[in-house]
Amino acid sequence: MRYKTLNSIEILVHAFCWISFTILLIHFNAMSFHYLQGDLMDLPVLFGTFINIILFYFNFFYLFPRYKSKKINIIVYSLWIIVLVIIFSVIENSFDYLYAVFRTKDNVITLQVGELLFTSFLNLFFILVSVLYSIIRDWLKMEVIKRKLTEENLKLELNFLKSQISPHFLFNSLNNLYSIAIKNDDEETASGLSKLSTMMRFMLDTSDKTIVKLNEEIEYLKSYIEMQKLRFLESDDINISFNTIGNTNIFNLPPFLLINFIENAFKHGIDYKKPSKIDIMLAVDKNKLLFKVENTIHQIKKNEDNSKLGLDNVKKRLDLIYGTDYSLSINPTSEKHLVELTIKSL
Repeated sequence: MRYKTLNSIEILVHAFCWISFTILLIHFNAMSFHYLQGDLMDLPVLFGTFINIILFYFNFFYLFPRYKSKKINIIVYSLWIIVLVIIFSVIENSFDYLYAVFRTKDNVITLQVGELLFTSFLNLFFILVSVLYSIIRDWLKMEVIKRKLTEENLKLELNFLKSQISPHFLFNSLNNLYSIAIKNDDEETASGLSKLSTMMRFMLDTSDKTIVKLNEEIEYLKSYIEMQKLRFLESDDINISFNTIGNTNIFNLPPFLLINFIENAFKHGIDYKKPSKIDIMLAVDKNKLLFKVENTIHQIKKNEDNSKLGLDNVKKRLDLIYGTDYSLSINPTSEKHLVELTIKSL
């Protein structure tokens, strides 16, 4: 689980808010313990603010993220909050009571239920504020990501849609050619056109989307792989596998995030004169996706610059969308090339 972090501006804003809040409490004599007034309340107010800070950031950095990532359910999360509020409220009121006994020896000090309820309400309030702040912060982060994705455009395969030829015209033409191939009993050509048509349809449907279902992305990848297989003969020593594990229907990701790795596997891992192998594995476990591509290595220098550019674009997208919520490992050896990508669900 990735823990939240605050940037320097947020730290300054938080410090200003806590200091201002404490000053206001002191100024308006807002103290739960009725025996502490005037200068006597300064230290208890500071201690109470310290308790509020602990609860706020414990929930913000640890407790609420665990609930969001479904590591704990709503019942466990609520019990955590109740227990924390009770414990810290008792601690705070006990401190106030002992401090009042020490500083006001002439009075008989008694604990009142109303003071404990007021402290509990204030502590619960700051936990709820941290929840609201976390939700708003995540929403703003996603809005920034969406805006950057739109501005950057990332030079992906969708750029062909900006050409003067209508993509819908190309799609309809493919369907016409497919019908002609079926009519002439040319099954191989018909299969290739069908796969190309499926890829075209996916690109058209997702041209204005930032997130798609993993199942849709998988169908696009399978169509691409089937298109590549049309280049090979049955006698070629080429083995290609694509396996999925887990419930891929529950996972979402940006479109065309994985295709570049498979393109590179076919570009550098296939040699008609040598044994060649490409193993692709995609596994979903709760809110995490593991994507692995392993292929043989052949000394192919063609289009290396294009491959590097495509990989750089993928890394740029991953950094922009996932931050530190992903890991990418690329391990080339003399015999094989292994790519492992792990990302968390958006």
